[in-house]
Amino acid sequence: MPKFKVKRGSTWVDMTAMCDVSFLLLTFFILTAKFRPAEIVPITTPTSRAENAVAEDMVTFSIDKDGKAYMSIGKPERKTQIIEKLVSLSQNKYGNIDENTQKLFTRLELVGVPIQQLPQAVKRSTAELTEMRVAGQLSGIPMDSTNNQLGDWVQAVRYVYAETDKLSNPPVAIKGDRASNIKGIKRLIEIFKEKDVYKYKLVTSLENKVEK
Repeated sequence: MPKFKVKRGSTWVDMTAMCDVSFLLLTFFILTAKFRPAEIVPITTPTSRAENAVAEDMVTFSIDKDGKAYMSIGKPERKTQIIEKLVSLSQNKYGNIDENTQKLFTRLELVGVPIQQLPQAVKRSTAELTEMRVAGQLSGIPMDSTNNQLGDWVQAVRYVYAETDKLSNPPVAIKGDRASNIKGIKRLIEIFKEKDVYKYKLVTSLENKVEK
């Protein structure tokens, strides 16, 4: 019997639907992506062989290159608990921190002023606080022995985690600028000890590998 050869034709696949799906997925990821906002107080951390990042439910105490102290709280509900505990413990020591100030406190990305100035600070946007920092008007949290407001914040943090999470040591981190004076970091550690906080995380960035 004679052999018949089947004519081979080129295969054509309509990729229009696939392109549409890919475009929709790309658009979705672009619209839903959350870009990391610029820090109000930029801090260049020391490098190490392992990168130590900050967990979401962690309170970070920072020391900038000028030795000023700041505090940032991850979760909004933690902010509410901590400001309420601070007001309860201070007993109007720093003036009247009313309910409206406590409510607006949850929007504050960084605590960088004395407690007496919180009613004004909570009304400012991140951009306004950044402008204050550039102009040298962001004084930081007082932490000297005669006005140890940072110690009151640390105590409030410890009490909140002890009462809500039954933790004897709260999840706190120290973020220090590598250009800062060691005195600021030393003073912060002393305050931790005074308030019975003996465990903390040191925030570092990953050391660049040098090619040989």
